[in-house]
Amino acid sequence: MTSISVEQLTFTFDPSVVPFQYEKDSVCVTGWPQGSKVVDVVAHDLPVPAALTWLIEAKDYRVITNPPKRTNLAGLAGTVEAKVRDSLAALPVVGTQSTNAAAKAHALAGSAAPAMRVVLHLEPHPAAGLHAALTPASWIANVLLQMRINLVDIDPNPLVLSIASTPAANVPWSVS
Repeated sequence: MTSISVEQLTFTFDPSVVPFQYEKDSVCVTGWPQGSKVVDVVAHDLPVPAALTWLIEAKDYRVITNPPKRTNLAGLAGTVEAKVRDSLAALPVVGTQSTNAAAKAHALAGSAAPAMRVVLHLEPHPAAGLHAALTPASWIANVLLQMRINLVDIDPNPLVLSIASTPAANVPWSVS
């Protein structure tokens, strides 16, 4: 099992999945066009050639030390869409140009998968917390709706998960 940390979250992947954080590979950071973004984790299944690639973005609002701007919250679905599209465009580039052998192999396998799944792992602020109004349940449902509209060509059924909902989602990882 492989574990990856994103913000305060730890994703533990099943042995049948190979995750990678492209932000840690220099090609993704310095080789991309100005303003392009990358999702937090890209994971593909085994064996290679992969049948499925997961594009995972994580947001953890459980502890807020500096409240996010309302415009950032309102545009979360658009941010996820931009990161997903930029990541998909970058995988072939990383697969050919990376000096990191693991990134290169992962990108080639991930970009060749015939199916893509998009997941926003979203931990809202606690209902009793000082900033609970920033992440009401209706907002989370709206983010999912916008993701379904914006990403229908990539994944017609994207997921918005949390630590509590991940076990029932039948995804090949757990989150703590």
